[in-house]
Amino acid sequence: MVASRYGIDGTYRQLVSERDLSLRIESTDGGDVVVKISNASEPEGVVDMQVKALQHIFERDPALPVPRVVPSLAGAPYEWIEDERGSRHMVRVLTFLSGEVMERVEKAFSARTRFNIGATVGRLAYALRDFFHPYAGSNAHLWDISRALTLRPQIAEISEARLRQLCAEIFERAERFTLPRLLKTRRQVVHQDSHGGNILVDPNDSTSPVGIIDFGDMGYNSIVADIVAASETFSKFDDDPIAYLCDVTSGFDSTYPLEENEIDLIFDAMLLRLAMATVIVEAREATGESRIPHIEDASHYPRMMELLSRQGRAQAVRRLRQACRFPAYGAARDDGDQLAHDYDALRHGREAHLGPIWHFYEKPLHITRARGAWMYAADGTAYLDVYNNVPQIGHCHPHVAKAIYRQASALNTNTRYMCDVAVEYAARLTADLPDHLDTCIFVNSGSEANDLAMQIAMSLSKHDGGLIVDQAYHGCTDLTTALSNESWRHLPPDAHPRRIETLMAPDMYRGPFANDPEAAANYAADADRGIATLRERGHRPAAFMVDTALCSSGVLRAPENYFNLVAEKVRSVGGFVIADEVQAGCGRIGTFWGFRANGLKDDNVDFITMGKPVGNGHPLGVVILSSALLKRFLDGTYPLFFSTFGGNTVACAAGMAVLDVIEREDLVSRSADIGDYLRQELRRLAERHAIIGDVRGLGMMTGVELVSDRLTKEPAAAQTERLVQDMLARNILTGRATPNTLKLRPPLIWSREEVDIFVGAFDDCLERQRQTLPGTHLE
Repeated sequence: MVASRYGIDGTYRQLVSERDLSLRIESTDGGDVVVKISNASEPEGVVDMQVKALQHIFERDPALPVPRVVPSLAGAPYEWIEDERGSRHMVRVLTFLSGEVMERVEKAFSARTRFNIGATVGRLAYALRDFFHPYAGSNAHLWDISRALTLRPQIAEISEARLRQLCAEIFERAERFTLPRLLKTRRQVVHQDSHGGNILVDPNDSTSPVGIIDFGDMGYNSIVADIVAASETFSKFDDDPIAYLCDVTSGFDSTYPLEENEIDLIFDAMLLRLAMATVIVEAREATGESRIPHIEDASHYPRMMELLSRQGRAQAVRRLRQACRFPAYGAARDDGDQLAHDYDALRHGREAHLGPIWHFYEKPLHITRARGAWMYAADGTAYLDVYNNVPQIGHCHPHVAKAIYRQASALNTNTRYMCDVAVEYAARLTADLPDHLDTCIFVNSGSEANDLAMQIAMSLSKHDGGLIVDQAYHGCTDLTTALSNESWRHLPPDAHPRRIETLMAPDMYRGPFANDPEAAANYAADADRGIATLRERGHRPAAFMVDTALCSSGVLRAPENYFNLVAEKVRSVGGFVIADEVQAGCGRIGTFWGFRANGLKDDNVDFITMGKPVGNGHPLGVVILSSALLKRFLDGTYPLFFSTFGGNTVACAAGMAVLDVIEREDLVSRSADIGDYLRQELRRLAERHAIIGDVRGLGMMTGVELVSDRLTKEPAAAQTERLVQDMLARNILTGRATPNTLKLRPPLIWSREEVDIFVGAFDDCLERQRQTLPGTHLE
């Protein structure tokens, strides 16, 4: 038959097969093939699907080591024959793949082999991702993990009570958890039988898979089914099945990237696959049925299942995530002892390897993930974020994450090469700025941006002094620390940097000119004093650096025209004006540029600096200045200025994506409205809680100053600190600008719902303080 219909002749040798009759033909012309005669009960759709799938794989990934379909002389992918009893069978011929069966090669049980098998199976699944066949959902067989519950009645056939109980527990969890979750993973046509008996390895290099055979169990299922099938070939000498899973899974992930819900189900699906295998084998032995031909030793199934079960889900999921470089979460919420152990170990490790680094809150939070307006701790607790001003458009915005991934997958290099994204980003960022602010220098952070802006100002002005507002914070470099008197204002005067002078904060709540109609001029007059003081010390101001949101000074609202008056005084003596937009920019205070929200005229701004939210958490800093100033700077002191990572393509892609989201979601105007609503609700609370002395701010930046007496405006510092901790206990993250001022900087994506959650919790905390601290509440 083969000779007449396929023109192939040679020596025949029967191969092991569960349902088909399979024979290898050592052809006389050297091109060995396999002829497969299907069981008479095999539906035609099964064979047709396999044939078309192999053709599809060849089109998508010709180098994949899978059999190729050999057409008959008539050009048919398979033929029909009839046996002596009149039963019809399908016959097909496939190319023969040389190699050794993996599970029979002792040297093949290695981490490298498992990784390479996972990578090959991943390639196969990826090639099939767009394959469709109407029979894909009808290929029912015992090993289909999605039909696992049909095996449940056979658990009773297991003779060993302990093993029987474990299988019952796994099947019960499968019904309640595993199978419903698998339905939410990516589903497609998959091989789902790529165990060590169907993987061929190179006899000269057992780490290299050279073939995947037997597509008889192929069907429509979760891609997780391919991973667990490829992971079940467990050596009798090994005792760590999680290592097997990690190796295969990381290999698969390298060629077909997994999603979070898939990586987190692999442990559960593996247990189910092992329980199914145990039940199938034990049931056959109990009923006296013939053993499964391709399974020579089934003892590893229950052994691997018991070991994996003992190691536990938490450990497995963590190791799997680490293997594929997913963020590793902590223990489950209901495992309190393990959570406490993990937290203590992490805190000890942090102190051992990072030192006594400053952190938020008395007891540091172990945050493992975040999305939108919420952050999530290792135990799953959700915290409403009202504090972090870095994720301006919400934590882990999918558009930004996608942009970072796509650019990192293509190119990540510096600005010494010509790259479209850096040029496009600089042009887009400066599009609505005045003509003299037309050039960007990219760095890695707000501190670097402020440091560089001040260096340029000093270089071009030939001055070495600086003016700042009291309690300012501008960074953590040597130069920006000097420009941040938040860090040295409480030191003795002789410890203050002599070339930096601090200006009185334009405080319109408790300052000396709070109720003065000439407040702007009176506060700005302090710049005259500051310039004179610097002159007395032998310095002149290179720049006035100001965060126009006055965030660290207590989120103050400066009187109208204050910033312009100071700017004009500084510019008149040869200094520059640096608008520090690290906290005020990107739409934070009601307009895209913070200096405009506070009335600072375009012509009075020489530099704009940005950081923090400009990349929504990805390291990126920007200095915006005129091309003329930059040319003077580069032609002078720093002709070879260069930042290795500043302006790298991935950072610029993140910055572009942030601008996309701000524009598409209309976040500037939206957040301005929500910010007004927040302050309205806070002022409503102030009618009932006398501890609220002042509510101020713009856009999505609000300061709430707390006082123990509204008449004297005595700062309520202790109560403020307690409120921060009380809000934390209610799963809301806040922080302070000054000892008695809450600094509220929620992401621009907030809605009224988040405002109501926050205000409700704040009201509760204030009420609790009223009950425990009488006299700080309106009766």
